[in-house]
Amino acid sequence: MVKKIFFTLLQFVLFLVLFFTGSFVWHPFHLQWMHKVTGNVDRYFVPDGLLLATGVLLAIVVIQAIRRKLCNTPWTILAFMAAVAIGYWYRFGVVHHDLSCIIRSTPIHG
Repeated sequence: MVKKIFFTLLQFVLFLVLFFTGSFVWHPFHLQWMHKVTGNVDRYFVPDGLLLATGVLLAIVVIQAIRRKLCNTPWTILAFMAAVAIGYWYRFGVVHHDLSCIIRSTPIHG
């Protein structure tokens, strides 16, 4: 039981790091979804981290199925869901673009 909890914790950290890295550091898929526009601030959701974490989840589940260790799959899914929930809580993937600095930086000719 301790071994399952330890590997679940490791998988949780892996999913969280992938979600963070794909959201802020490395954008391999170059996707952006407009989330909300308020005043002069645009908000985008960058799903690259979520897609990376989902891909690793699928790879782990396939490996578990090949090895016939499906009893570990609920723990893997629990680690993934916890990492995604905490990632959304910390707003991983949400990028803000302030348009007021672009408007102020344009020279006024007159």
